[in-house]
Amino acid sequence: MKTEHDTLGDMSRMRAAIDNSDMDAIVIVSPENLRYAADVQFTSQLKIRDRLTFIVWAKEKDPVMVVCQVWEALVRRSSWITDLRTYREFQDSAVSMVAGVLAEMGLEKGRIGYEGEYLAGRYCDEMRAALPNAKITECDDLLARVRMFKTPPEVNLLRGAYNGTANALLAAWSNVSEGQTERDVSRRLANGILASGAGSVAAMVMGAGENTGLHAEASSYRIQQGDIMKSDCGGLYEGYFSNIGRTAKLGALNDQDRSIWTRLREIQHELIDMLRPGNTGQEVFHACARLHAERDLPFPFGHNGHSVGLMIHERPIIGPHETIPYEAGMVSTVETRVRWPGKIGYHMEDLFLITENGPELLSTAFDNEEIRVV
Repeated sequence: MKTEHDTLGDMSRMRAAIDNSDMDAIVIVSPENLRYAADVQFTSQLKIRDRLTFIVWAKEKDPVMVVCQVWEALVRRSSWITDLRTYREFQDSAVSMVAGVLAEMGLEKGRIGYEGEYLAGRYCDEMRAALPNAKITECDDLLARVRMFKTPPEVNLLRGAYNGTANALLAAWSNVSEGQTERDVSRRLANGILASGAGSVAAMVMGAGENTGLHAEASSYRIQQGDIMKSDCGGLYEGYFSNIGRTAKLGALNDQDRSIWTRLREIQHELIDMLRPGNTGQEVFHACARLHAERDLPFPFGHNGHSVGLMIHERPIIGPHETIPYEAGMVSTVETRVRWPGKIGYHMEDLFLITENGPELLSTAFDNEEIRVV
C-alpha cells in the first residue's frame, strides 16, 4: 500500500507548512494541488469544474478526502490518503461534506484556509454559509511555497518531460520542407510529444516567417525557404508540464540572425548565472531589462522565466515584483526572446535546477546555443 513517503511531492514539507501556519486546517481543491497532495491526477476536473474533489488537512492530523463516487476506485488504488468521504454528483453537495468534516474535527469556529485563486465564488459562499462562525481565509501562498521545492523524483520527471519535448521539436523541424504549413509541423510535434510519454499536449506556439513576431498557435501559412521558425511548446507528463522554447531556420543564417541570436545568448547566459541561492526573480528581471537595453533589443515583456511543475507558470517568477529568494531545490526556466510583430521573432527557453553550486541545466536535449539550421 502506498504511504505518504512514496509520493512524488514532499508530504513532510506539506505537514510542516500546515502545522506551522496560522490556520487550523486548509481545504485543497485545485487540480494541481490535489495532484500534489493526493498523488493522483484528477484529469476530468480540468474540464468538468463542478465534479469537485477536496482534501481537508488539519494541523497534526491526517488528511481527509471528499471525492465524487466516479473517482473513488482510482483514489483507493492510487492515493496514500485512506479516509475518503464520497458523494454522488448532481445529488449531494461536496461543499456541505467538507463543512461536515471540519465540524467532526471541532473546527466550526476555526481558521480555515481555502484556494481563493481557484474555488469559484458560489462555492466560497456555500462554505461560508455552512460555517458561519469560522474565519475563512486564503491559503494559496502556503501551497505555492511548498511546491516551489522539487523532490528528486519531481526533478527527474521534469528532466524527462523537457527532454522528451525538446527531442520531439527537433524531430518535427528536421523534417520541414518548403511548402509545408505551420499546422503540418505542429501536428508532427504534437504526435512526438505524445510519443515521448506525455498524456496530452499542453502548449503549442508555432510560427514561421513574419508569424514568429507573434505568440500564437500554428496557422495555414506555408513555410518558405529562408524563414525563421519559432516554437514555445510543452506537454503534460503525469500532471507535470514541460515548456520549452527553440528557434530554427529553413536555410542559411544571415547576418541579422547571427547578430540578434548572439546578443540574446549573451543575455541568456548572464541571467542563468544569476539563478543562485539568495538572488530573487526581481533582481534577474531588472538585469534582463538592462541587458536588453545595452544590446539595443526591445523588452516589452512582463517576465523572463518562471518555475514550473504542476502549473506552467509557478513561483518564483522572473518578474518585477518577485521577492522570494531562490533556494537550492527550486527550478526555474530562463526565457529570453525578442519579437517585432509583423516582422520576425526569436525565442529560447530552458529549465534549470538551482543548487548550492550554481544552476544545473535540466533541458539538455536539442542544444540551444545556435539557431538550428534545417
